[in-house]
Order: sequence, then C-alpha cells, then structure tokens
Amino acid sequence: MNVMSRRSSERAADAPIVAPEQLLALFAAKDLDALIDTAFDVLHTAVVCDFVTAFYRSSGNGLMKERDSLGRESAPAFMRRYMELTPALPIAMASPGIKILATRTILPPIAELQRTVFYREIMQPQGWRHAVALCFWGDPPGASPLFVTTTCRREGRSDFSPQESARLERVHRFLDCAVNRLNEREAAKTVREGMAIAVRDGTRGFAILDHNLLLVQANPIGRLRCAAWVDHRDVTTPARPRAWQLPTVLAAACRELRHEWQTSVRADPDAIGNLRRQVLHPRVPGVTASVTMVWPNTTGMAEPTFVLELDGRVNGIALETPDRSMPVLQQMTASERAVAMVLADGFSNQEIADQLGKTVYAVKFLLHRIYRKTGVPSRAALVAVLRSRPRRARKRAKPRIRRGD
Repeated sequence: MNVMSRRSSERAADAPIVAPEQLLALFAAKDLDALIDTAFDVLHTAVVCDFVTAFYRSSGNGLMKERDSLGRESAPAFMRRYMELTPALPIAMASPGIKILATRTILPPIAELQRTVFYREIMQPQGWRHAVALCFWGDPPGASPLFVTTTCRREGRSDFSPQESARLERVHRFLDCAVNRLNEREAAKTVREGMAIAVRDGTRGFAILDHNLLLVQANPIGRLRCAAWVDHRDVTTPARPRAWQLPTVLAAACRELRHEWQTSVRADPDAIGNLRRQVLHPRVPGVTASVTMVWPNTTGMAEPTFVLELDGRVNGIALETPDRSMPVLQQMTASERAVAMVLADGFSNQEIADQLGKTVYAVKFLLHRIYRKTGVPSRAALVAVLRSRPRRARKRAKPRIRRGD
C-alpha cells in the first residue's frame, strides 16, 4: 500500500461513525424508550444489519425485557427461556465489563448449532443468524449488564467483519455514556421520590438508602434514632453521635420488601407502586419504625430506594409531633393523669407525691398501671409522649417542697 492509500485508510478509520445530530438525540434521551430508539438509529448507521435488538433490565429482575427495531417485543416467558439457553450470558458473567460479544466466538458451527434447543427456540423464531452484542454494565459496573444491544443479520447473510466489529466498538463508548447518564437520572429521580415521601409524611427522623442499603442521606434525628435501634436502647433517650450503622431488623425489612417487589415484577414487569412496612423494635415494646421501598420505573434501569422513618413511635403515636399525647391521656383515670402531668415536668416520684398529697408507693403503683395500660414502655418514653403537647397545655407550677424533706 502506498503512502497516499495508507493515509486515506487512516482518515476513513478516523471518520466519525455517528452524525452529530444522532449524538445530540442520544444524550438528550429522557427515558429508556427514547434511548433505545436513538440507539437503533446509531447502530444502523454504524453497520449494515437486518435489525437491532435491545435487551434491558426490568429493575431487580435481570435482563427480562426485549424489543427490536422491527417493532417486536418479547414476553417475559420468552426472555426467561432465552436467559436459560443462551451461551452468551455465562461468557458475559465470567467476563465482567466485557464490551463486545460476537456469535462467531460463542456459537458452534452451523451443523452443530442447528441441533441445539437454543437455535430452534430462540434463533430461528427471531430470524437471527449472525450478531454482535454490545454490553453496558453501568458506572460503577454491576454484577451483570444492565443494558445490551445486538446488531443482527439473518440466515444466508455474511457474518460481521472484524472492521465492522471495530466500528461497533467505537460506537460503544457513545452509547455507554448515554446509558450511564440515563441510569444516573433514573437513580436520582428515585431518591427524590424517597425524599418527597419523607418530607410529606412530616417525619422528624429519616434516612434514605440506596438499593445496596448504603446511606444516601439522613437527618441528625434519624441518625440518633438508628443508633438507638442498633444499641437496643430506649429510642426516646438521646444518643451520642456515632458512625452510621443500619439496624439489623430494618435491613431485614428492606430485603423482605425487595423480595416482594421482585416477585411482583416477575409476574408483571410493568407493575408500579411503592411498598411500605411497619417494623417493631425488637426489645422496646410499642416502638415502631416505617420502611418504604420507593418502586422505580420498571421500564427504566434504576434500582429501588428505601426510606426509613424514625420519628420514635410508641404504639403508633409519634413522640415528637405536636399534641399526640391525647390518645395516651384518654386511657388514664383522673388520678393517673394527675401523676402523669406532674411527671412530664421532670419531677421525681417523691416530688410528685408531695405535690399531689400521695405516698411514694401510691405514685409508683399509678405509674406501673399507666405503663401497663397504655403500652408506653418506660418513664422516659412517657415523658416524651406527654411533652409532645403544646407548652401552654402542659405548663405547671413547681411543687412546694417543705424544709427538711
């Protein structure tokens, strides 16, 4: 090859494969459908092919959905069978981050191939003979691809040449950026929805976790409440600030919700909705937390987000919200209410007895009856419930203590 021919070949190799307007459409895609449509155009431009297929993850359920540039969509049952039979998946899973997979590297010769179940149930119905798959793993890479596109040629057509595979590899980086951008957008949207749930419900303590149960955001009260759950202390007692640690019982609730969600998606890949669960404190009776799994768009690529509401509840009554003491007070007799209201000001049993003209033993008896009747687990919890009342409703004069007592 002379110098001029070599330079012409180099210029041809360096020539842009994708038109600028296609790149703009690719990076402007706001949802998965728009991304797939643009990816089809880009791949048809890069190489000559009969059709292009997109395999995409129905969140939390593996690569379960598929559509192609001919307008065909595959049902979940077909995709489960595809994943069971395809030789490509084991190769991809054994090579995390692999970008390009070609049929010539993973399929046997045609005579042997035609005897396989994969050929009869998958390749023939799809009209697929030669293909090059482009795998996208996310950033950071996940344990399996979250998006796969495949350029396909029918029976009787020639296989993709090494030069065409090289063109597809050059296109891969553009598609990869677009896939990661959309994935980040979907994840941010799910977190925003989780934040909206926490704010809307007016919780005083909250934490938002990603799909790996790693902390995304938490307010100071949420951190203190979680620390109390981890240490099994009275959740109404302030805790010292400490490094974040997810309580085991709340982590288990998140995993149970994820399993319930995956079961729902398996039955209906387009199902939508959030899941919520109340969790009882393992050692403090009546104290609960709320766990909400924010269900992502199942036609997208985001994973779920978990919202923990940790506002300290005793038998469903929020300890830190205004005027929530009334349901507890209504369960008490007049004598019990009198003792409780003096207790709310922080006085000892002796001081309560002196102010109300009772014996210390009578005060202890009435407090024991209050705990048993209302389900409030401790003195500190009762004080927290009663102090949730407006200050003007619980303002009292200090008791007069006689000299010498």
